Amino acid sequence: MRKASEMKAAQMKDKRRAWEASPEFMKNTMTFDKDESYVKMRESASVAEKIAFAEPIKDEGNDLFAKGKYAQAMAKYTAAVAVFRYWNRTHHGNEQNIVKHYDDEALSGDERTAAHGLIRSIYLNAAQCMKKGNMADGSREIIWTCTEVLEIDPDSAKAYYRRAMAHAEGDTSHTLELAVRDLTRANLLAPNDATIRHALHVHRSSHVTQRAKDKAAYGGVFNSRDGLYSAAERSGGAVGTHDSSQGKSEGNQTNEDGDPALTAFRNMSEQELKARCKAIGVDLDNPRVQRELANRAKARKEEELKAKAREMGIDLGDPAVRKMLELLEKEDRGKEDLAKLPAWRRWIYHSFDGTKRFNVQNLMYIALAVSRRLFVCLFRFVCFSHYKKYIASTWH
Repeated sequence: MRKASEMKAAQMKDKRRAWEASPEFMKNTMTFDKDESYVKMRESASVAEKIAFAEPIKDEGNDLFAKGKYAQAMAKYTAAVAVFRYWNRTHHGNEQNIVKHYDDEALSGDERTAAHGLIRSIYLNAAQCMKKGNMADGSREIIWTCTEVLEIDPDSAKAYYRRAMAHAEGDTSHTLELAVRDLTRANLLAPNDATIRHALHVHRSSHVTQRAKDKAAYGGVFNSRDGLYSAAERSGGAVGTHDSSQGKSEGNQTNEDGDPALTAFRNMSEQELKARCKAIGVDLDNPRVQRELANRAKARKEEELKAKAREMGIDLGDPAVRKMLELLEKEDRGKEDLAKLPAWRRWIYHSFDGTKRFNVQNLMYIALAVSRRLFVCLFRFVCFSHYKKYIASTWH
């Protein structure tokens, strides 16, 4: 019961995170959960019928957007996307739960392609509407929306461009770096787009300038391995995204492509890296520096473990949990120590390892079983031979 309760609490926490990260126009899809036309359509309408229903609503939103009526346009985009993607309320007794539905994920083939085309169009228009309308918390919501587009269309230059513009509004070294990554990717996808090329030039210069300011003010801590940003942020994870899927999307699409810092690091020799570190007063060959880096890496790993444990509802202060972790750590240390032994000693160790199928103990059991069987057979043979002699002497 305790485990089930912990699992349910973790699931609820994930749902709350997804709800809180969603843009306002997506949260508003919950207003249609009692609308008969939507309920009936979600239950029985074909994909073509859903698209035919949503397309005119999206077009109305586009007309309102062109007239500068951004709030009304967003309401139309909400109504259009709610055909396939929406939040819904469910009731279990006195308990109310909010559930996210992405009906397009169950589709395949041409139906999935058609549904994704509609959703992609609505999301891109909504992102532009939030930008033009200067809506509250627009940058975070634009990032979420464009990342959803990239989940269904990784080659959308518009999504990369609009997400980059949202990142750039943060005006920090990190957000400008994310903007440059997205713009680099957009430029690869649309090399003839002058707007993207110009934005890439402007924000790349802004990023270089901001990094220089950060280095002068903070002594290079922003660029150090153990500096301000976490590993997830340095690999491209954006702040304020809707869930882990964005991290996956950005990691797959921008970590390898268009990362100037990663490219420069890979092209840098070990001697050059050490020379640059010495220039800011860090000697990578110094044992104290190596110990400090190892301690920081260990501390980061422990913090990540604690954060993951909190998400899963695990109490690391529980004596039983701590004991289990100590046993696992002891086992890991044993494996590391074993790897350092000579090959013949490792072979002896594995020969007596009771967890292995073929070990000395099992071979001894087999030998004993075979020996016992042979002894029984031999005993029977001897007994039978004496019995035959006895019968023969008695007969005569």
